[in-house]
Amino acid sequence: MAARQVAGIDLGTTNSAVAVWQDGKSQLIANKQGALLTPSVVGLDDQGNLITGQLALARLSTHPHLTQASFKRFMGTEATLRLGTQTFRAEELSAILLRQLKEDAERWLGQPIVDAVITVPAYFNDVQRRAVKTAGTLAGLNVLRLLNEPTAASLAFGLLENREQKYLTFDLGGGTFDVSIIDMFEGVIEVRASSGDVQLGGDDFSEAICQWMLNQQPEFKAALPAVKPLLLEEAGRLKCLLSSVPEATAELYWQEKTWRWTMSEEALAHCCQPLIARLQQPVMQALHDARFALHDLDHVLLVGGATRMPLVRQAVARLFGRFPRHDLHPDEAVALGAGVQAGMVMQDAAVEDIILTDVMPFSLGVETVKESYGKQEEGFFLPLIERNTWLPVSKNKILYTVADNQTHVLLKIYQGEGRRITDNVYLGEMNIDIPPRPRGEVALDVRFTYTLDGLLEVTCQHSDSPSAVSMVIEKVPGQMSAEQIAQSLQKLNDLKRHPRDRQENRELLLHGSRLFAFLLGEERAWIDNVMSVFEQALESQDERRIADVRQKVEEALAQFEERAPR
Repeated sequence: MAARQVAGIDLGTTNSAVAVWQDGKSQLIANKQGALLTPSVVGLDDQGNLITGQLALARLSTHPHLTQASFKRFMGTEATLRLGTQTFRAEELSAILLRQLKEDAERWLGQPIVDAVITVPAYFNDVQRRAVKTAGTLAGLNVLRLLNEPTAASLAFGLLENREQKYLTFDLGGGTFDVSIIDMFEGVIEVRASSGDVQLGGDDFSEAICQWMLNQQPEFKAALPAVKPLLLEEAGRLKCLLSSVPEATAELYWQEKTWRWTMSEEALAHCCQPLIARLQQPVMQALHDARFALHDLDHVLLVGGATRMPLVRQAVARLFGRFPRHDLHPDEAVALGAGVQAGMVMQDAAVEDIILTDVMPFSLGVETVKESYGKQEEGFFLPLIERNTWLPVSKNKILYTVADNQTHVLLKIYQGEGRRITDNVYLGEMNIDIPPRPRGEVALDVRFTYTLDGLLEVTCQHSDSPSAVSMVIEKVPGQMSAEQIAQSLQKLNDLKRHPRDRQENRELLLHGSRLFAFLLGEERAWIDNVMSVFEQALESQDERRIADVRQKVEEALAQFEERAPR
């Protein structure tokens, strides 16, 4: 086992997963329930204990005030979500989920994990990416790399079928849609272009079905929002059923009456048509930027749970004039690719010959002023880095003052493709002090550096300054400050958790796992029995019983201390 283990984590909107690179391959790790996928749901049980994954998902429709899902969509915003009497940011809820994935990996490996690679939608902006890194910090992880989700899936596919080829990765997950054009040759996996929509995913198809259900039974509109979680649950069930049968029925018991809906494939196609139409533009944009035609592609690779829908597969087949491939498990491909990237970070010999290149999927620039007919007009977008530039990249432009005796320049930074800043996404701003001079005499050398992590650094040097100064982008809506991060760390540490997740119990479980891996025969079986007793005590949530059993287990395991150090 490698001394330094790196986790590859797919932090998904609907499901999340963790993988590690071991024995020359990426391996998914099962959670406590034995499942490879962990629902991206966080909640509280009736005793106020923190619960995650399947346990929280089971209470999503019945206890919506104590449960949160799809919080990934709020990453990088100031929105707060409620669990009982407490409010949380999306970064904090994501941190709770990441911490669970981290603990699952530690339990499986029998060793602590600190370093991680985390996947993000290719179209996440700078603020959203920073939010993911913040979530990792709150979870006790050192995030070494942020990896674009379609690129991760392409890594997994590239190892599966290692030959020269060109293909498009069509990644439609629970909350986001990404497209990447990949060119594979001589051990190089080159991302030629990416595009996407961070507000389009399987959740939107469930919402469209829910609206259809409301239209069929208008009586429910008066009961919103109390009945909405129940309707969404049934809508999700209809969506899954219609992936395998031409017609499906949903039932809901409400106000002493059973309500029924029967939905056909035709009705599903009709209510989801606007969403299907939205899939085309990112595909055509990526092909245009990669300078590829449809006939240049060898394959179209489907990734993401929402691509199971026949409606989506049919739309892809019509768009490309061929049947798409789904060689990899749609929900597992991204995590498997993250595991490959973890192996590359660890410099494992099995992947040392693989070269991965990636691109920036959006343009970055600043607001500028234009002069026309003697008048100055603000609000224009000047790109410094164009979309789909290979990463890492560093580019600069020289800007000049526009007024006499200016003493400062407010540099506003945007992401997007619009000519006007009102059509783009505001990322932040910095205030730069300059010496007062006639307009046009002070030049500012503005440099944007974009890393493989997808994080932006801005530096600026004016003509009277001997050296460039790196500036921190401040006043970014949705970005947590250092003080907020410290407060969140304390809040998460103080949050009531299930006994099995407390530090002393986790350490004893890990110790037992190490001994089980080390010992053989009757001694191994004995360890298994001892740890089963302890796990049963933890599930009881009886603090007195847990303390008593923990002490006995510690004493029982102590006899192996010298043979298998803790």
